[in-house]
Amino acid sequence: MNHLLVLQSDFGLSDGAVAAMEGVALSVDPSLRLYSLTHEIPPFDTYEASYRLLQAVPYWPEGSVFVSVVDPGVGSARRSCVAKTVTGQYIVTPDNGSLSHIARVIGIEEVREISKDERRAGSQFTQTFHGRDVYAYIGARLAAGIRKFEEIGEPYDVKDVVMLEMPEAKFEDGVLTGTIETLDVRFGSLWTNISSELFAQLGAERKDLIDISIYNGDRKVHRSFVTYALTFADVEIGESLIYVNSMNHMAVAINQGSFADAYHIGTRNGWKITMKKASGR
Repeated sequence: MNHLLVLQSDFGLSDGAVAAMEGVALSVDPSLRLYSLTHEIPPFDTYEASYRLLQAVPYWPEGSVFVSVVDPGVGSARRSCVAKTVTGQYIVTPDNGSLSHIARVIGIEEVREISKDERRAGSQFTQTFHGRDVYAYIGARLAAGIRKFEEIGEPYDVKDVVMLEMPEAKFEDGVLTGTIETLDVRFGSLWTNISSELFAQLGAERKDLIDISIYNGDRKVHRSFVTYALTFADVEIGESLIYVNSMNHMAVAINQGSFADAYHIGTRNGWKITMKKASGR
């Protein structure tokens, strides 16, 4: 293993939870190189945890270990696991949907269930902080090479990994339809599940106008004509654009503004977007 350990959670940084996880990891091996993916996942949001893993995991070296703790079912019968991706990274997490994007886009080579007695010594009296007592502890032992992947519990069928529902984008009769999966949180851009390859079927060229409509359930909440841009500099400050984001999917933004805030747009839970080439414009 390469001694790289990356932590993700919905704990935030306003108390000592993350520091406790880091302390447990460094107590296992002080030479570990410890990093954070994010600790700002919205509470209990396993879909967001899944998406952010996909955003980061592919860019880390083979042998890197990720600990993802978004665990609304902590202490329940839900499984704890370690998954090995087809590209050689490891993810220690509750099996509650947090592996969905990784499984679908990258692929999971093998998954092993963590036995209930595999945990930090002296932690058996509490069942509410598995992030510290189970996942950080096991992730650190794995990253340090103290524990081999093959020694962690029993394998189970990758097909049995819990998968979240993810509607697919589609192209029909000249119209693209997809969901707003998440936001580029700091900047308020809408990140959709419409891939750049699917968008190419529109036949749009740089600076063409795209007719977009956004729905919350069956209610249309926004419509506008926005520029298909390769960079933000293709439009004036304050103008809207469609571009290919870092996930190779289509995103909608305002140059130096927040599209989500400007038009009160949310994500998932019925939020849908359509795109087509603007006719006669």
